[in-house]
Amino acid sequence: MNRVKKLVAAGIVTAGIGTGAILFTPSGSDASTNVVLASVEWVNTKINPINTKLSSLETKISSLEAKVASQQKEIEALKSNGGGGTTDPTTPPPSGLPSAVYTTKDSVTIHSGALRTYKVVATMPKNTALTVVDSHTSSSGLWYRVSVSSSLLGWVHSEDVSTTKPSEVKTVVTTADVNMRKGARTDYAIISLLPKGTVVKYIQSHTNSAGEVWYNVETSSGVRGWIISDYGEVR
Repeated sequence: MNRVKKLVAAGIVTAGIGTGAILFTPSGSDASTNVVLASVEWVNTKINPINTKLSSLETKISSLEAKVASQQKEIEALKSNGGGGTTDPTTPPPSGLPSAVYTTKDSVTIHSGALRTYKVVATMPKNTALTVVDSHTSSSGLWYRVSVSSSLLGWVHSEDVSTTKPSEVKTVVTTADVNMRKGARTDYAIISLLPKGTVVKYIQSHTNSAGEVWYNVETSSGVRGWIISDYGEVR
């Protein structure tokens, strides 16, 4: 009879798990305190991992909410600045901003908003001067709102431009029709024919093994190549 009572006492019933566990023993049970404590410990081993997961989820949700709030602030700031619209570019920039910035890379992208994920509205070559209209600091750093043309504004990242005007850019004017080649010799492939009077950007000069001087140049469309100096004049 005592053995039966002990088995009944050991079969502690748990109810309401997930909404607060309730432990009880049948009335009149003489189950030992050790059995009850063992049952509580078993329940805790089931509940504790769930609590840990819930705590982790709460942390992730808080982090996502903070990111969403930050992005909403950026969107509101862009809206207040007019995004990449067509506001009059002749309006002077706010106090403290440079009047112009100059592209420092061969290909600088201008975006419709102050993040690189925004649509690219234009691509500018190196040393292009851009009139500054406004600025904005987003999660990716400082951006300048610039005049791309008389009817288009966009945003350029501060890492892609300089507030210091570059040294004077030289050009080459072709004095006759001349082939622009991939290298500084006539046995290199022809890229294109430059008609007489074409103005191209001067990059550097090179004297080849035959003693010929060639100019490394860049066209207005950004294509680079070499022309022999006999048919070009540096200005």
